[in-house]
Amino acid sequence: MRALLRVWLPGVGPQDVDPLSGAVTGLDVPQATAYEVEGALLRLLGSAHPAGAPDPEARLIARVFVVDEHPSAADWSEGERRSVAGLAAVLVARYGEEGVAALVRELRGEPRPGR
Repeated sequence: MRALLRVWLPGVGPQDVDPLSGAVTGLDVPQATAYEVEGALLRLLGSAHPAGAPDPEARLIARVFVVDEHPSAADWSEGERRSVAGLAAVLVARYGEEGVAALVRELRGEPRPGR
């Protein structure tokens, strides 16, 4: 589990006893509204966005490792958190950790690889 957390939270080193404590931010991204994060997710998903709902496991992973780790999430409504989690779950289900890395780059305003 600790190795998985280091993959999802790349700034976490082996010296960190509790990588999810308040001292560590999971997503090193700027503050953003849920609407801005949804926009980034939709840009990344493009036509890959399926019509159906993501499975519960992907939704849970997205909620814990993406939504709950976003520095602005505490300011979002529960509906906004659910909406972002749903889109993030699709991203995680399709692209795994690479999808989360792409989301972080997108939220930071970094260019996409190959552009």
